[in-house]
This record gives sequence, structure tokens and C-alpha cells, in this order.
Amino acid sequence: LSIEIGTEVKNQNKMLSEMENDFDSTGGLLGATMGRLRTLSRGSQTKLLCYMMLFSLFVFFVIYWIIKLR
Repeated sequence: LSIEIGTEVKNQNKMLSEMENDFDSTGGLLGATMGRLRTLSRGSQTKLLCYMMLFSLFVFFVIYWIIKLR
């Protein structure tokens, strides 16, 4: 029984290590995306940012309207 518990602990530790690596890579990707958004908001492309925000509001409104009709 203790050998099976040891094997299970090793498997769980391996999965936790893989999850940690996945979270680290996701965090790096999210950090890069946030950096790009900061650059976009600071630059002369504020008009593009406004268009993106208006488009996302429009999409959310359309989705809300579709759900409301059901």
C-alpha cells in the first residue's frame, strides 16, 4: 500500500510541476499582451483603441440582445 501511495505522490508532483510550467508560460504571455496594450494606449493609436472598445461593447450588446430574445 505504501508503494502505491509513493507512486501516486510522484505522479501528483509531476503534474503539479507541469501545471507550474504552464502557468508561468501563460503569465509571460499575459504580461506581453498587457505591455502591448499599454503601448497602444500611450501611443498615437488611441483612435484604434477607442474603435476596439466600441466594437467590443457592440459585440457584448448583440450577445445580450440574442440571449434576451430566447
